[in-house]
Amino acid sequence: MCELPDETARRDAAWTDLVRYLRASPTDVVVLPEMPFCDWEMFRKRTVDLAAWRSALAAHDTMVARLGELHTGTVLASRPVELRGKRLNQAFAWTQDGGYRGARAKYYLPDEPDGWEASWFDRGDREFPPESAGSVKVGFQLCTELLFSQAAWEIGQQGGQLIAAPRATGGHRRWPMAACLAAIMAGCFVASTNRRSYDTDAFAGRSWLVSPEGEILLETSADSPFLTAEIDLSAVDRARQTYPRNLVIPRAVN
Repeated sequence: MCELPDETARRDAAWTDLVRYLRASPTDVVVLPEMPFCDWEMFRKRTVDLAAWRSALAAHDTMVARLGELHTGTVLASRPVELRGKRLNQAFAWTQDGGYRGARAKYYLPDEPDGWEASWFDRGDREFPPESAGSVKVGFQLCTELLFSQAAWEIGQQGGQLIAAPRATGGHRRWPMAACLAAIMAGCFVASTNRRSYDTDAFAGRSWLVSPEGEILLETSADSPFLTAEIDLSAVDRARQTYPRNLVIPRAVN
């Protein structure tokens, strides 16, 4: 679990610190915040700035090529992409063996002064299918999507073991509550990671690892921006046999 600084000037040092941390504390999976390698300020302008967009694409291209520096098996995050003429916020899984693999793109897009995302991005798919990433079956709920519990239910019902929920959020209590509810609904672990602002109060940091029973196992801070835990995926199998994950939902009758 990690939080990364929002400010461009702090980003290189934070990356160096993360590389150093992972060499001392090797881990199988690293979860990064939402679109971690570009400035968020661009999304606070409602009119799309194509030069800023191209810069964001290039920054992520550069850093995706450097993910091998993290010496981990799997990296989970999201990034801006252009596909078939659409601008998307795409979840991805990078693995040491297979490299970059794009997953679903963000569907629930806010459109307000903190981020005119529906103006900048095309809508992705409504479906939330979990995918294999290394040895873990991962479902993605990107930032705002974490607030939609039906998505977590669908991930759990399709066999997801981990929900990766990269964020760019403030510190409202809705976010830890949503992460815990997602874990309870899905019956799987939730890893929700965030940006942190040091020069403003825009982004609150605080990344969480939540158990299938909704317990926060880890929480990062400005003093401890990277934390690692060992998890037992058999806890997911046990959780699926218990309430409310074992409910049989009746089919709609036409």
